[in-house]
This record gives sequence, C-alpha cells and structure tokens, in this order.
Amino acid sequence: MRGLIVCFFILIVQGSVYAQLSKIHYVPPIAYSSETLSNAIPNQGHYFYVSTPSTATVTVDIKAVGGATTRILVSNSAPYIFTIDDPGGIDSSQIAIGASSSDVVSNTSRVVTDKGYIVEATAAVYVALRMASDSQAGALVSKGGAALGTDFRVGGFTNYNPTSNYSTFLSVMATENTTLVTINNILDGVDIIDFDETLLGVSLTGTLNDISFTLNRGESYTVVTRSDEGADIAAALEISTLQTKNSDGLIGAYVSSNKPVVVNSGSLNGSFGVGGARDYGFDQLVDYSKVGTEYVFVKGTGQDAWENVLLVAHTDATTITINGNPVTNAFVHAKGANISGLYGVAAANLSINAGSYYLIEGDLYATDGNMYVQSSAPVFAFQGIGSGAGEANQGLFFVPPLKCSSLGDVDNIPSINNIGTALFTGSLNIISKRGAVISISDGNNTSQAIGALAVATVNGPFNVLGNVNYQTYTISNLIGNVAIISNDELYCSYFNESGAASSGAFYSGFSSPPDIPTEIIGAGIYGYCAPNLGLTTGDMVLFTSYEWQVDSGSGYVTVAGSTDQGTITPTIAGDYLIRGFISCPGEAIEFLDSDSVSVLLCPPDTDGDGFLDPLDSCPIAAGVAFLNGCPWPLYIGNNYKTAVVSNSIEMENETYLCSLTDSGYYNIAYHSGAVAEPNVGDFIIYNNNYSFPNGLLFDTTNYAFMKLRDYNKIIEVQKSNGEIIAIYNCL
Repeated sequence: MRGLIVCFFILIVQGSVYAQLSKIHYVPPIAYSSETLSNAIPNQGHYFYVSTPSTATVTVDIKAVGGATTRILVSNSAPYIFTIDDPGGIDSSQIAIGASSSDVVSNTSRVVTDKGYIVEATAAVYVALRMASDSQAGALVSKGGAALGTDFRVGGFTNYNPTSNYSTFLSVMATENTTLVTINNILDGVDIIDFDETLLGVSLTGTLNDISFTLNRGESYTVVTRSDEGADIAAALEISTLQTKNSDGLIGAYVSSNKPVVVNSGSLNGSFGVGGARDYGFDQLVDYSKVGTEYVFVKGTGQDAWENVLLVAHTDATTITINGNPVTNAFVHAKGANISGLYGVAAANLSINAGSYYLIEGDLYATDGNMYVQSSAPVFAFQGIGSGAGEANQGLFFVPPLKCSSLGDVDNIPSINNIGTALFTGSLNIISKRGAVISISDGNNTSQAIGALAVATVNGPFNVLGNVNYQTYTISNLIGNVAIISNDELYCSYFNESGAASSGAFYSGFSSPPDIPTEIIGAGIYGYCAPNLGLTTGDMVLFTSYEWQVDSGSGYVTVAGSTDQGTITPTIAGDYLIRGFISCPGEAIEFLDSDSVSVLLCPPDTDGDGFLDPLDSCPIAAGVAFLNGCPWPLYIGNNYKTAVVSNSIEMENETYLCSLTDSGYYNIAYHSGAVAEPNVGDFIIYNNNYSFPNGLLFDTTNYAFMKLRDYNKIIEVQKSNGEIIAIYNCL
C-alpha cells in the first residue's frame, strides 16, 4: 500500500499568512477501533517530520502531554524525523488511542491528560504526523496557528459497507485552561464507544443533546464510533444493507468552545467505497472562520467510487455547483446528498442543512482530473484520494479554499517518499493561478522549472473547468526533501502508496494568524511592564495591513496611531494582540488575530525620581541612585533654640552647619511640599538614621536647625510636629 503520505508541506512563500508554519503546534491524539486486534492498530511506527525554511538552526521542544520533553535542532538543510514511540499494544502510544466498548479501561469519551503533543520552537517550523500499520498508512499536517478556533465540523470516511474495525473519531485539545467544549449534532441512534447516550437524551431535532466538558491546556477528549454498530437506517436510505447510523454518524458533528481548541478527525479504518477494503484517512482541521465557498480538487489515480469529495455544511439551505453547473443528480440518504451517477437517482435535493453533507463521487471530475466546486455558504471540505485499482489504497485530507492571499513557497517537505524506514512512491498535486511561475527541488532536481524536472513525471497544466483563473498539475516520482517556489497563489497536496497502504494530505492554503507579539524591555529598571516595555511584530509582509489592539477590561479596541506600526510602547495595562487584515478583490476583508500578551503597568513612581515605589527607599521624596532613591541627607545641628528666630540666625552658633560634609552626621529626611526644595510651612514627614543623642524628636516645643545640602540652606524645624518655620541661606 503506498500510503498517500500526508506530506509535511506547508505554504510559506515569503512568509505567507497561509502557511502551516508556526512556532507552536498542538497535535491531539488520533483514535482507532481496537475491538478485534486487527490491522486498524497503527503498530508500524509513528513519526513527527519537522522542518523549517530557516537556514539558521532552530530549537524545537517536542512535549509529550503529561510526559517528557525532547529537544531537537532543525534547519532547512537538516530536517528531523522524531520517532514518537514503539507501539507495544493497544493504547500504548502517546499519539494513538485504542477504543473498545469491551475494554475495562478506555481513554475515549473522557478527559485525558497524557495523550498528544505540544511542539514549540524558537522559529516557525512545519510539523507532520505520519504513521502506518501492517496494511494501512495515514498522516496529518499540523495547521499550526491556523488550527486554533472555536467552531468545527467533523469529517471522515462514509463507511457505507462497514466491518468491525471501521471507525470514525474526533479529538479535541485545549490551548488554554478552563476551556468549555461542546459537541452536538450527532444523530439519535449513533452508538459512541464507552459512552452512555441515554444520559444525554435526545433533542427535538432527533439529535443527541450536548456532550460538554472542560479542558485545561494540553488536555484532550476523544469521541469514537465503530462503524458497524449503532441503530439501523431506513432501507430506502441505504447505500449498503450493512449500513448503520454509525457508518457516517460522526460526519457533521459540531465542535464548539469558548476558547481556542485544536481538532483532528477522520477514520481508522474506513472507506468511501462499498467493497469492504479499508485504509486510514484523517487530518487536522481549521475552524469555520477559515473555510470558504470556492474549492478546486485534483483527482488521484484511484477509482471513482472512493475518489470522493465530502462537503460538510455549517449553514442551513447550503447549495453547491460543480464545474459551474447546478447539482441535478442527488441521492438522498441519512446524513446528506450523494451526488453521482454511480448510485440510483432520487429526487434532486439541491440544498442541505447544517451538519449534513454532500458526497461527490469521482465520476464528476472533469476529463483532466480536476473539479471546481462553489457553495452558497462556507463549507468544510474533505477529499478522498486513491492510488491504483484497489479500494484499500485511499487517503483523506482536509482541503483549503481558494484565497488570493495564499501566496508563498513551501520549503521544505522532508523525506517525501518515506514513513520511517518504509519507502513510498507517490505524487504531488498543485493548484495555481494560470501563468504562475513554479520551480521545484527534490533529490533529483535543484530549482527546476515545473515543466523541466528530471526523473519526475509532470502532467499538466490543465485548465480548471468552470474557473478560467486556475490550472492544475500532477507530479509523480519525487524523492527526498521537496521545495516548491511560486510567484502566485499555490495549493499543494501529496498522495502516495506502498503496497496496500495509502495516505494523503494538503500542505498549503490555510489562514495563519500573525505571530504573538514579542516583548522588548526598555530603559526602565523595573522590568517587563509599561511604560518600560515595548511590543513588536513578526513578519507581516503578506498582510494587506495590520493594527494593534488592547483589551483593558471592556473588550478589544484599536490602539490609537498603531496601524502598520511594527513596534509600540504600551501606556495602559491590558491584553495586547496584532490584527492582520487580508483584502482580496471582490471579497470581504478578512482579519486574523494573533495570540495576546498581557501587559501590566509598572508600579508608580510617586516622587518622579525614576525609581519605582517598590524599589525606592524613599518613595515620596525625589532621591538619587547613591541613596537608593532617597534624597541627599539633611544635616542636623545640636544647638537647639527655645523660640522662633525670624529672618536672622546666630551664625556664631551654627557656622559648622554651613560647612558640614561629614556623612556621619545626618538624618535621612524629606518634606511634604509639592516641589523639591522645602518651603516654610512644609513638614518634615520622614526622619531616621540620626546620630546625635538629642536627635530630632517630636516630643518637645524646642526647635532644631538642619542643613539642606542640595540647596546650601539651613532650615529651622519645630520639633513638636516637624513644621519648617524658617529658612536661611548659608553665606
């Protein structure tokens, strides 16, 4: 099976905002049916393929949730293949969960704290999961920052002729603590492994009531259905007599959350065909804000029965056109409309509601092997792809919509013809704007024009029926690390096979938000707080424009004067993010928000001397660094008076005060006035460290003379309350 290996290939051209490049990747677990100890178990190796366009070395931490962290180094010339583990049995893998309704212990239908991975890097990297069993193979490409969202619809194989190891799953991982997740739109009669559906009850629409749970960062929850279980469906709606509600029961399930999560979905095993063979098909999704209404699909080399397109509606009354033509041939079944000439024709059902799907059979591809689909509202698009004549050779990947901003290079896809040590052969499908200049590098080519590749076989370009702006290519026999360079829109998928195993995935085209702002410490001595803190953006070159936003407690608002400013200096406390705008002709402006960083105000500097109050030994009197924020001392004399002396001073008695410089004779003292220099009527409000036995004590009616070092003056202070009653110049 030469598994359609989901190539770790992500669109980054010139820092494309539609690249799956990211500094952080969340990879929830995948799940399979372990009921029969069959070849559904992915027991032949699980791997992360990590690569980067950076020519400099990038440090990457691969964090097993609930386990150890492995640090690796990657660069453009040195991708890294990370062996996840050596699967020793059912549910032994960090990345794969075995689901069985007969198992005493199961990790499905519950919060799990020790499955999946979080990958963090010092610069943007690609991360792809590849895995295999004895006869199957599959892969997913992490969408990085593009994967984070709050509204998802699940896809998988339809499994119309299921066996005991056909299953469909969804898995959710939280990216923040206290994340509330809800799963619904699952039909009554669907049987979820290790879950008591009777506890939920059934809604008025005939669907199960909400499955709700709370996750902390890195925790996950997995739902699995075994496709040959569940209630029967009406004979009039059957594709196969073996079909149950579990066959496609999770397709269209709605996953929503109050904070960003990451979702994987698919089937291990399953099929779009009805012959009984099977393969893996799964991928990581993006949420509703990043799907679209226009798609181009490129057919693999499999048979029409499993070279299918699955479109999941999120909006009621969703309609589609195929290659510019309305749908006129729709076979209605339990979840949606099967569009094809392969099955019997029912009355045309030209619209479907939220949670239902269109399954477009492979016989509706154009002669040149591409298909243009438009929908009246954004839909979640999945593509089944095959290789050869066997139904066992199929894969499934999540497909990006057409976007004018999907510009970029893909550099690189590591070891495109391998899963672990197993060799695969396969093909690369490319969708581009007509006239785009594309070059490719692999083990046999270095930056060769797409039409002049050595060894590799190129078919195309082929015009897209129904959309004259696009064309497609299929390239086979690529090996090693693959880079694709384009000067215009670029969408790439990869499919491969080895024996009876196939896998596939899309590697470009998904919207990624801006990188989280970077904190830069300023000149202040107190650290990362405003106004000592600066915030700066990453690469924003492919956003039409951008601005800074802050939430100080009442929702996000634009920071005044921050449009297209690479660096700002916050002046108020709050959560700051970067909002990037993408403008495509004839389309509504799209915006994407970075993750936020929290900024606190520095503690106050009450006396304005540059020393924040917590670090200032004299926080309400301007001071100097030598004295840790305190003013230079007031020197005290030991010759006290019994009455106020006005406008004159007995200098013969206090002469030493004017010349006193010995720091051993001083009080640290300051006053209540509004200006640095004391005035008559101010009060000495702090006083200590005096060395005279008859120091300045506020317990008598006597008076004391004190020297103002900084102002060359002597002040007369009433000891009972510290009031300054006279000031004299030293001559």
